[in-house]
Amino acid sequence: MESDSDAFTALFTAHHNVLERFIYLRVSDRELAEDLANETFRIAWEKLGTGERLSPAWLFTTARNLIGNEYQRRVRHAKRMDALALAAAARPESWGLVARDTELRAALDQLDPQDSLLIQLTYWHGLSAREAADFFNTSPAAIWVRLTRARGRLRDLLDSPALPSVHLPHEPGAGHD
Repeated sequence: MESDSDAFTALFTAHHNVLERFIYLRVSDRELAEDLANETFRIAWEKLGTGERLSPAWLFTTARNLIGNEYQRRVRHAKRMDALALAAAARPESWGLVARDTELRAALDQLDPQDSLLIQLTYWHGLSAREAADFFNTSPAAIWVRLTRARGRLRDLLDSPALPSVHLPHEPGAGHD
């Protein structure tokens, strides 16, 4: 009778390379594919002691679940990176602004990062409402509403006793949509 260890070795020998290729075609990273294939077999080794029947179908199902976990990790990572990039892009000093007014910079820093970025894109970098809408993945009408509200919040900050008043232009960007 074949021992668990011998059965596992036979399963590994027969399916490891195929399983690794299956994973590689879904993750497009050789090292990751190797890691996930090895993780699949590590899980299989643990299951071996529980009496669960291991088959090629079980291996591929486990690998598919690990690939799904990797996809979710990639989405979470991309969202975190987008949030960090947005926060960094919204900081006035990252744009090399010509505005030297420290009160304006301080007020922009106090705004929501998306509001600050919208004001910077339209006023300092001349994006039209349509271009800003493309950047924020929304409509030009929504940009005008957001910009109106952001300007209002900025004016409120600039009118506060801690920040002297700074004049802002009334219309953003060179082009209007």
